[in-house]
Amino acid sequence: MNYLNGSVSAGSKHLSPLVFPLFVFFLLSVLLLSTSYSPALHAQELTIDSAINKAGRQRMLTQRILKSYLLIGQNVDADSAQRQLDQSIALFEQQLDELDEFTTNRAVKKSLERVEGQWQTFRQRVIEKPNAKMALSIINEGDELLVSCEKVVKNLEKMSNSTKGNVINVSGRQRMLSQRIGMLYAAHSWGVDNRAVSKNLDIAIKEYDEALLFLQVTPINTKKINTSLTKVASKWEFSRSGFSQMDNERYVPFIIQVTTESMLKKMNKITALYEGLNTEEAVANR
Repeated sequence: MNYLNGSVSAGSKHLSPLVFPLFVFFLLSVLLLSTSYSPALHAQELTIDSAINKAGRQRMLTQRILKSYLLIGQNVDADSAQRQLDQSIALFEQQLDELDEFTTNRAVKKSLERVEGQWQTFRQRVIEKPNAKMALSIINEGDELLVSCEKVVKNLEKMSNSTKGNVINVSGRQRMLSQRIGMLYAAHSWGVDNRAVSKNLDIAIKEYDEALLFLQVTPINTKKINTSLTKVASKWEFSRSGFSQMDNERYVPFIIQVTTESMLKKMNKITALYEGLNTEEAVANR
C-alpha cells in the first residue's frame, strides 16, 4: 500500500469539468438505476466472518470520509457529500464499538486501540471547513488510519484461519479501493500535489484490477458470485475511461463520484455473499 508524501502545490486551481456525451449517458443511467451506498446503522451479533467484513468496511470509510471532505471543499455535489461524511463518521464510530466488544484476542484489541487513538484526531480534522492547503496533511492522516484499520482486518483474518476469511478480506478491500480511487481523483481535481496523487491513483487502479482477477478465479465462488463479478468487471472497464481525461486536465469529479459509488455498492453486495457462503455448498453449486 502506498501513501501520499510532500506538500500541497501552491496556487491550487479549480478546473472546469468537461463532460462528454458518453459520461452523461452513464451518469443518467446510474442515477436512475441505483441509489447511494448507505448501510443501516444497527448493531448485529458478530461472527468471525461478519467481523472481518465489518473491519474491512472501516478501511473503506477512511477513504470515503476523505473523498467527501475533498468534494465539499470543491463544492461538487456538496449537500450529498456532507450527508455521506456525516453518515460515514457515525458508522465508523458504531462499528469501532462493535468490533471492540467482539473479541478479547490480544492482537485484535491492540490494533483496535491504535485505531481509536488515531480516529479521534482524524475525526476532528475532517469535520472542520475543508481547506485546500491542509488537504494533503489530512489525506496523510487518513492513510495512517487506513493502515491501522488494515491491521485489524489482518488480525481477524488470522483468527479465522480460513480461505473464506481471506476472500472476504480481499472482496471487502475492493470497497476501500473504490473510495480511494474516488478520493485521489477528487484530490487531483482540487490541485492537491498532483504528482503524488497521480502516482497513488495509478497504484489503486492497478490493485483494483489485480484483486478483481483474483476474485474471479476464486474456487469458492458460486454461480451467483461469478455472475456478479462479471458485471462488476464490465462496469469497471467502462468506468476507467473517465480517468484518461486527467492527462489533459479535464476533470469530471461528479461523474467519478457517481461511478465509485456504484462500484462500492456492487462490491458490498458481493462481500456480503462471501460472508454468507457455506464453502461446502459453494463447490456443489459452481
